[in-house]
Amino acid sequence: MTQPPTVLAGEGTAPAAAPAGKGPAAPRAKAAKPLMERIPTPVLLTAALALLVAVWQGAISLGWVNEYVLPTPWDTATALWDVTADLFTGGPVFDNFLISAQETLYGLLIAAVAGIVLGVLIAETVIGRRVLQPLMIALYAAPKVALAPLFVAWFGFDMAPKVVMAAVIAFFPVMVDTAAGLAGIDEDEDKLFKSLRANAWQRFVKLKLMNALPFVFAGLKSASVLAVIGAIVAEFLGGGEGLGVMVKTASVGFALDRVFAFVILLSVMAFLVYLAVDLIERKVIFWRQTGFLPTES
Repeated sequence: MTQPPTVLAGEGTAPAAAPAGKGPAAPRAKAAKPLMERIPTPVLLTAALALLVAVWQGAISLGWVNEYVLPTPWDTATALWDVTADLFTGGPVFDNFLISAQETLYGLLIAAVAGIVLGVLIAETVIGRRVLQPLMIALYAAPKVALAPLFVAWFGFDMAPKVVMAAVIAFFPVMVDTAAGLAGIDEDEDKLFKSLRANAWQRFVKLKLMNALPFVFAGLKSASVLAVIGAIVAEFLGGGEGLGVMVKTASVGFALDRVFAFVILLSVMAFLVYLAVDLIERKVIFWRQTGFLPTES
């Protein structure tokens, strides 16, 4: 006797309906962020500084480092307080700070203009690629600190040799990043511009320059820190006035706590210049929120 075909469970039937009262599946809950991403940045920075100070003080207390070689955090904080009070009350530190700040800003401005112009020439012209680029690489490879005595001999002992030194040290990142940004355009986008009969100037401004702007600002950020280093090194070697001279004077007198205080002050100055460039970048390249400052969301 022939048996009727067996129907497998669920075969030929409609999918099971959703439970009554429930709609489409709810979106998955967002994955929890890692612990380090949930802690606010100020808290992390405070914890890192506290750990650094604890290690610093511990190394001195345990006798690993002599106090005459490495001042205690308390002595450094006291010297930093004195330097800061002198800065904000118009004392000698304030006068020398203004000189170093002017040298840095003038050097950075010259480095920005020279770096962008030379970067464009290297990326867009044959003579730039075949003549300027090798010369710039040779100058980049030269030890810039050795040029400080030459700048003093050529420009005297005033502010000029410090500005030139800051500009020479700072302009290479701007030049290299500008040339790289101009040369790194997307081939498909370039073909699209050519198909639309865009002339050379339109391709340069609307395609290449727009593509190079993030690179230019990346170079300017590096240059902002290097300009401070160049100005201080020039002051240290060439004398005159400025925070570099005050650092040298403190080191000759073996006032290491004061040297540390000036180093911290210079670091803050370099950080502020960096933040200023970062802020300008966020205003100019408003469609790319990739700067250092936190974005509003």
